Amino acid sequence: MSSDPTTGRMWPTPQLIRAARGLVNIDQETLAAAAGVSRKAVISLEGDESETMDYRRLAVLQKLRRVLEEKWGIEFVQEGLSSRTGVVLRKSKPNEERNRK
Repeated sequence: MSSDPTTGRMWPTPQLIRAARGLVNIDQETLAAAAGVSRKAVISLEGDESETMDYRRLAVLQKLRRVLEEKWGIEFVQEGLSSRTGVVLRKSKPNEERNRK
């Protein structure tokens, strides 16, 4: 999904993509390669301050979101009654921890 159905805004925002990348300590080139997009596309997207995007940039946003969630364990958190908008690392499942050792 490319937007938050409750507000109509794109989700996650480019700022959250940038924050997630910082949280897992990867550079733009690494994220771009993992998502199958160019580094220039990541730079352009992260610098976008608008609240709407054309369909091509939304597609890049969703590729970045997917790889951050699946490969690096990022969770994008929307503002709610008990939380604020942000990014967090998901806790590993016990089986995942065993597989890493």
